[in-house]
Amino acid sequence: MIHRTTKNENDSRNVAIVRCFLDEVVNGGQQDLIDELWTTDMVWQGGSLGEIRGIETYKQFMATNTAGAFANMHLSIHEVIAAGDKVVVRFTNSGTQIGPFLGTPATGKSATWLGIGIYTIRDGKIAGAWFAEDILAMLLQLGTITLPTQ
Repeated sequence: MIHRTTKNENDSRNVAIVRCFLDEVVNGGQQDLIDELWTTDMVWQGGSLGEIRGIETYKQFMATNTAGAFANMHLSIHEVIAAGDKVVVRFTNSGTQIGPFLGTPATGKSATWLGIGIYTIRDGKIAGAWFAEDILAMLLQLGTITLPTQ
């Protein structure tokens, strides 16, 4: 994993907050840490989920999502860049589809896909996150879609 940041102590603190979220909550399932890591008025944007506003709505999403479409979900961090109030993470996500996802039934297949997340830190907590993920690659691996042939 590459970690790039300035010598700024604030950047290092911000990276530690995001890493704690990814390591302990996303990969470790410790959802009780959400209140410590996110602001109450947080906003989650992008990916296949659209937008989630407010910590209570986000906690409901996380509780539902962990028992939802994918099992053995794991986010691997490949690169972190921090500057000011922003922390950018380049990652791969992986999991096995065990439930419906984007209107398709469970396939039982595993997939790995790329993503980028940009986190905004305010007063020592995550106030916002924006994501882009390669959902097309995931759906191709799951066999739920195919590309046209010539």
